[in-house]
Amino acid sequence: MLWFQGSIPDAIKSAKQRSLVFVVVITGEDEQSAQLMSSWEDDRVSEAAQKCCVAIKVEAKSDTCAQFSQICILLLCEV
Repeated sequence: MLWFQGSIPDAIKSAKQRSLVFVVVITGEDEQSAQLMSSWEDDRVSEAAQKCCVAIKVEAKSDTCAQFSQICILLLCEV
């Protein structure tokens, strides 16, 4: 999988500019995360994803993940 290497705001901007879906994949060190990452690394999935989305990978225990989670909560509260 070709993961977006910039920041979350840059990934969102890129997705908007290219009219693609923005995807955040949150990974951990558990079995479910390993299975999820295995799916994303499948050649067919990776090729299809690159045509329709800008995907960024975020570690579950990172500051970036905590900040993004807070933003998502705020966005959901506005709906």
